[in-house]
Amino acid sequence: MYKLIINLIMVCLFITGCTAWKSTKNFYKEYINPDPEVDLQANGLDNKQEEYFAKILYPMDRQLSDVLHRLDVQDSYPDEVWFEQMLKDFPWLNGVAAIDRNGHILLKRPAYSMKTLNFSGLLTKSLRVNEPKVRVCVQDSVFGPEVYLGRPFFKNNQVQGFLVVHFDPRTWASLSPRPEELAIIAEGKLIWAGKYGELSKVFTQRNRTEMLKNSVFGQLEVKDRNFYWFSRSLEENWLIYLMAESKGG
Repeated sequence: MYKLIINLIMVCLFITGCTAWKSTKNFYKEYINPDPEVDLQANGLDNKQEEYFAKILYPMDRQLSDVLHRLDVQDSYPDEVWFEQMLKDFPWLNGVAAIDRNGHILLKRPAYSMKTLNFSGLLTKSLRVNEPKVRVCVQDSVFGPEVYLGRPFFKNNQVQGFLVVHFDPRTWASLSPRPEELAIIAEGKLIWAGKYGELSKVFTQRNRTEMLKNSVFGQLEVKDRNFYWFSRSLEENWLIYLMAESKGG
């Protein structure tokens, strides 16, 4: 467990934008995101499965981190170019929108969607309305789940509405070199099952409070299988990645 903590905390430091990246960028270039493709056989950390877990979750989590940063620095209503640029820079997003405090759509790109979009879940969160924090909600539909991330924009220090990005977790998971090896939980829901569909009820019913009480990563046992897990904070919510330990060690 000690090695797991050391190894994954390095990933955590980079993903969350810590300045320690300056001293660890060579590590990530060689082992996490080599160019032109991830080398899953590279010599690196002592625990190969921990290294493998870091590699397969990094590409998608890095993209999510960049989206969150883009939202975080935009605290006023942007021009239309901002919306178009978001879709250009992050083609895995299904769309981007702006809504007022009552949920009315001010602008939406693209203008139409196969899924019936519902932004109201972002307005029912417990966060105080003037807090400049990212909100997250998951909407189920006949076309699969949709994840919404919303961040308030301000005028004269008052919230005027929310900038929203939304995506299908299946498209997002495809950014990983081995998406089938991962399971992802958001808001207590299994939004991506990978090859672990039969374990979905176990994952979603686990006591996340206990998992996250003392750490943001670790190991857990589910139905006689050991899983690595790693979590990302989304303000008052958590996103949890899981990967089963190979029986071959």
